[in-house]
Amino acid sequence: MVFVRPGVYHEQVLISRLASPLVLQGYTCDAKNYASNQVTIGCGRFSRDRPICTRKSAPAVTITQAKSQKDIPASVTDGAARNDMTSTVRFKSDNVKVYNLNIANTVSNGGQALTVSVNATDYGFYACNPTGYQDTVLADKGRELDAKTYIIGATDFVFGRYAQAWFESCDIETIGAGYITASGREAANSSATYVFNRARVFGKSGVNSTSLGRPWRQYAKVIWQNSELGDVVKPEGWSAWDVTFSTAGLVFKEFNNSGPGTVKGSRVAFSGQLDKPVAITEVLGERYTKEWFVDTSYL
Repeated sequence: MVFVRPGVYHEQVLISRLASPLVLQGYTCDAKNYASNQVTIGCGRFSRDRPICTRKSAPAVTITQAKSQKDIPASVTDGAARNDMTSTVRFKSDNVKVYNLNIANTVSNGGQALTVSVNATDYGFYACNPTGYQDTVLADKGRELDAKTYIIGATDFVFGRYAQAWFESCDIETIGAGYITASGREAANSSATYVFNRARVFGKSGVNSTSLGRPWRQYAKVIWQNSELGDVVKPEGWSAWDVTFSTAGLVFKEFNNSGPGTVKGSRVAFSGQLDKPVAITEVLGERYTKEWFVDTSYL
């Protein structure tokens, strides 16, 4: 276990491949509540004038980081590598649990600028607070559980191609007009899925300013269920990408959502309603409660 105490750091963090599991625990007075977190990786101020952290607040571990793709050398030509190099924290090792960390990329509306990049499997994020603008959270490979976590962004701020990710009781704040998810699921038989269960969507981006998602690839799969959708969500619910491909393979579904962002009869034709909720076992596996990275006390 790495216990993170107050301090100020000006750097990005890379968790390279390890021989054993890892726990990152940020200092907090209430482990189940992200509002009590006192560890921040990436401190600064967005143009919306909302401070991520201040010296007058509780003590914080701070890694100042504001990097987008325009800051990456032109000699790096691979798009995925360029994206990864912008991230405040990059995870490359399997079997990691992260508790009570605030992580931020302070680039505001400056292009692709990741906050958390996960390129491994079996991850749990508990009562964390990743903050960014575009591409905040890259959930790209393997199984991932985000629980009681507060995710902030504007454009495609939960995205990836191959992950089986379950978001449980998360708060989702939109800070600009855009799209919450961008699923890059590449094939009809892919297990890649994003499920948001008991989420709360809200923000200051304006009424009808945000979509639940848009398809990065033609087999995108995202489900929102049992969630409270604020008035920032467009009546159409979902958006198309600005490229031409068939929408026949998309899986954009909802179940039992509530709130002003849930407008029956107004959703786009390539979305739909489920007859029953998706079970967590369909995403994390039948034995998920026995998995090391799953902390059932947050479910």
